[in-house]
This record gives sequence, C-alpha cells and structure tokens, in this order.
Amino acid sequence: MSSRFWESPKKSFNTGLFTDLKLFSEAMEIAKEQGYVTKKILIDELPQRVKGLLFVKNQSSRGIEDLIRELRMFNWLKSYYSHQTLYNYSKFNETAKFDLTNEGSKAYDLSKNDNKAFQRLLTIKMHDCYKIPGWFINRLWIINSEGQGEIVIPAPKKEWKPKSREWDNKTWTEELKEQAKQTFNAITKVSECIFPIDFYLWLDAVEKAWIRLSNAKQKKVAKQPRSNKNEKSKEKVKTFKPRRRLASAMQEATVKLLFSNIPPNSIKKDFSNNKEPISPRIYNAWCPRLEKLELLFYTDNHPLIPGRLIFPTSVFKKNALNDEFEVLDKIKNLKDEKLCLHKPKWINIRSKFLSILKQEHQRLYNRIGSLYVSLLDVRDEVCRQLRLSASNFDIFIKIAFVESLKQETNISMSIETDVREDQRGAHRLVRRPVYIDGIPHSLIAITETLELERFSK
Repeated sequence: MSSRFWESPKKSFNTGLFTDLKLFSEAMEIAKEQGYVTKKILIDELPQRVKGLLFVKNQSSRGIEDLIRELRMFNWLKSYYSHQTLYNYSKFNETAKFDLTNEGSKAYDLSKNDNKAFQRLLTIKMHDCYKIPGWFINRLWIINSEGQGEIVIPAPKKEWKPKSREWDNKTWTEELKEQAKQTFNAITKVSECIFPIDFYLWLDAVEKAWIRLSNAKQKKVAKQPRSNKNEKSKEKVKTFKPRRRLASAMQEATVKLLFSNIPPNSIKKDFSNNKEPISPRIYNAWCPRLEKLELLFYTDNHPLIPGRLIFPTSVFKKNALNDEFEVLDKIKNLKDEKLCLHKPKWINIRSKFLSILKQEHQRLYNRIGSLYVSLLDVRDEVCRQLRLSASNFDIFIKIAFVESLKQETNISMSIETDVREDQRGAHRLVRRPVYIDGIPHSLIAITETLELERFSK
C-alpha cells in the first residue's frame, strides 16, 4: 500500500446501522443491573427514544444484534459462560447471555460520570475497530482541501415530483438524465469544488446504479391482517417511486466515486473493480454517528443545494496550540498529524456567532414573512460558516439566549418548542432538533433591541 493512502477501513460491514450512540451506555447499564443481557432482554428493556421529533418504541431485532456485536468488538461485553466462544460477528445464538468485562464496567462508569469523555472513548474505539472515523475526516479534506472538506452527496431537485411507475417500467430515460443534469448544475453553480466529479463520469455511474437498483429483488408490502386463513398475507409491490430510486442511485454512484482510496482527480472511467472502503449502506450509518461524535456536520436541507451537504468540524494537525481545538492524541493520519476537534471558546466566537445568527434569521424572515423561522435552518448555516458541531451550537445558542434575557446583547430572542406545519414532512421530522437543557427546540424569533424601543414609543 502506498504511504499516501490510509489503510482501508476494517470490518465496515459489521457497523451497526443504529445511530443513537446512547444505546451503548444504556445496554451496559442493563447488563450491570441484571448481571447479564440477552437479545430479548435488550429488546424489552431498552427505553423508548426520540429520533429527531419522532418516537421510536423499540429497536429492531437486527439493531440489537448489531449493538451486542459492537459491544463485544469494543471488549465491553463478553460471553456470560467462559466456555462460550461466539466470535462469529454475523450470527449468534439469540438466547446467549453476555455480561460486562472489566473494561466495559469502566466504560459504563465513565458514561455516567463524564459523558464527554465517554464520547471521546467511543470515537477512539470506533477508530481502532473500523478506522472509519479518522479515515472519513481525512478523506473529506483530501476531496476538497480548498473548501475545508465540504462536499455534497446529490439528490434530485425538490421541484421534481414524478408519479409512481409500474414496477416493470424501469427504463433509464431522458427525463432521468435531465434531472441528473439539473442537480449537477445546481450544485456546481454554488461551488464546483464541493462536487469534484466529471459530469459524464457521474451520469454514467448514476445510470449503472439505477439499473442495479431496478433489477433488485421485488420487495413485498408490509404484512396485513388476514380476515380468513385462505388470504395471502403479503403481496409483491406493484409500483415504485422514481424520485426515491433516482436519489438512491445518485447516492450510490457518488459514494462509490468519492469514498475510495484513490485521489479524486485520478478516478478512472472504469471504476467497477474499485472496492470502495465505505459502501452506500455503511455511509448512511456513519454520517449520523460522526455527527454525534462531533467530527462533522451535515444537512439535507440546504436552500440552494439538492442533496446532503457534509463538512468536517475536525481536522488533522501537527500541533493545536491554541484553545480553538480539542486534540485526540490516539487518532493520527499518515503524516503523524493528530485529529483535532474544532471547539472554540464563546468569548472568541461570540461576535461572529451573533452576527451570522441575526443574518440568517433575517434571510429566512424575508423569505417566509414570519418572525418565527426554523431554528434548524438557522443552525445549519451558522454551523457551516463557523465549522461548528451541532453540540457546540446547542451550547452557544443557550448562552446567546441567556445573554439576550439579561439584555447583554442588542437583540431580543425567543426560542420555541412548537413545530409548524411546514416542519412536519417525513424528512423534516427526523432532523436533529436544537437541544437546550435537554429539551428539543425548533423555532426562533430575533428582533434588534433598538427596533423594540422604537416600536414602544
């Protein structure tokens, strides 16, 4: 392997597809309280959780298997009986018992006493097991060093709303090509460096992905209650949504092209034999994980960009001597640079934060004509411009809000938990809200204090 490339990420196929990292500490807590866990115990005992603004009652059977498998990879769980050697990560006995290791007990205690330190430990464990956290961030900076690692995974433009097609009507058409072209043009109009792929290379990859998805095994509809025993419980789906399939094809093509171990400017037209370190399926699991670990930020709701905008909130450095970064010594790239999380102090970022906050609120206010605008949309752009993690934004918006109450700023601010009708779309309900004191918030109103004084006279 050339010294210019990372070791390919390991065991990526074993990555759990769940994205709530609290599951690790909650599973260890149950193991500590009950003396052991099984798959059934975790399904029954893990608490309900919120994904965005939606409640999730239970974890899936597959999710629990992934959770146990990863806890064992981290050496935080072990087989309850010493003679059990269940090292097959793809399958295990559903009745098997697992208990905490000594290392797992220490990790659990850390999660209870210092959540930030536990989160950093998770980052290191995941990097040791998979290499993906460090590899992913390093790759973003390689793809677009000029734009500080910012990239886009495209999706069809929101204006395109085609009707469902019959399942067998899966032809790659001129309409699909035109939609791909419009998406490409919209992205590169904002910035060419956020999508450094030749259009015709990408279009060819999207077409191949569309054909592969179209030839996949026909799925069955969800099981329906039967009124009599002679009725069939399931039927094969008869239609599909072209928009959803084209979005999946765009994502698959882009992930395969960008997340390989070759330089972006060296991508060959025949990339079919290149084994990408991160498959589209694994990419979907790692984006929210890396966001929760404060390594990157992403949004699917940029007003000008159709698709997912991703940018790192971390960087590899030889030395991070100022107080703008938190250094993870145990994660290094091939240049022996350490992974550094961007963690600026409020006193250093206050002026820029408040300025961009007001600017983005005003932009949205001008567009929708309402004083209360989406706090999530404001958050996304503030984080993009300042390279902040979502967790950092939560901290700073609370400080800014308290300062406004104390009249220490020239703005009056109101932050609400209400969800407007235009925020109730399926993809919007799963967006990460802004947490203040553990409570999710989604709306913000800002008025300059001088304006309020003028109106009151």
